[in-house]
Amino acid sequence: MKMIGPARVILLAVWLLNAFHPEAAGQIEYDAPDPVLDQAVTRCLNTEGVTFFETDRTLCYNAAIFPEQFLKLNELPAAQRVILTSPGGNVATARLMSRILQLRGEPVIIAGQCMSACAMVLLPGLKQVGIHRSAHLAVHGITMMDYPTWFGWLRDGAAPSRINLVTAQLGYDFDYMLHLSGRDHMRDPLTSVAVDLGFIQTVSRRMEKDAADWPCRLDPKEYWGMLDAQHLKTYLGDRLTRLESFAGHWDDPGNRIYREITQPLGAQTYVFKGDLQTAGCADGS
Repeated sequence: MKMIGPARVILLAVWLLNAFHPEAAGQIEYDAPDPVLDQAVTRCLNTEGVTFFETDRTLCYNAAIFPEQFLKLNELPAAQRVILTSPGGNVATARLMSRILQLRGEPVIIAGQCMSACAMVLLPGLKQVGIHRSAHLAVHGITMMDYPTWFGWLRDGAAPSRINLVTAQLGYDFDYMLHLSGRDHMRDPLTSVAVDLGFIQTVSRRMEKDAADWPCRLDPKEYWGMLDAQHLKTYLGDRLTRLESFAGHWDDPGNRIYREITQPLGAQTYVFKGDLQTAGCADGS
């Protein structure tokens, strides 16, 4: 999870800076802006926490994905819609929130940032989901990286020895087991909601390629991959009930906030500048 400054300021700024733009992957028919929805989104991006607005029966979830937040969804009345914006959280607990949203059954609008577990677990688990033009959807980490690649990633491409392989197979390479648990936590929820594994595999492969071409290596979990409209239409299909034109590529004018605080490694792959500095390669070398 990557929180970016005061949540309501950043999220509202993302919406205000976004504009219409073509989808590079092909011709996509976008929904026109809805002034009523825009007003509800603005209010939600300006209100942190989990809030129910009685005036238009909108449930606003503007928080990280932690039990102390999402369990409040069980206490709130039925809504006309749910507006969801989140910097992410724990993938395992996100599955619990996903189940709660499924049981509630209201249509969900993604607005502002939907990062990490929000994009990886909540988004594909929704049965009726709309994308507001303020959305920034990003997968966290090269989740599907295999063991030989993972082993050599920060070891100058070194191949694992037989002992390394056996140790990993027996579950005694604890760093790799942590990485592997992330893979399992992605496979299971996607399978359970009948979403093709390509939803995460495609992005993971793209991130791995972009990162491998970059001269400086970070831990695999520090990379981010943006989702675009074509990806959503391919893997979510009829679950996608509303689609406004949103920023799906790093250099998109509507991605101004993230362009200022991240370093692109490809058209849709980036790392935060702070993580580059921590890794000792702020200049990309």
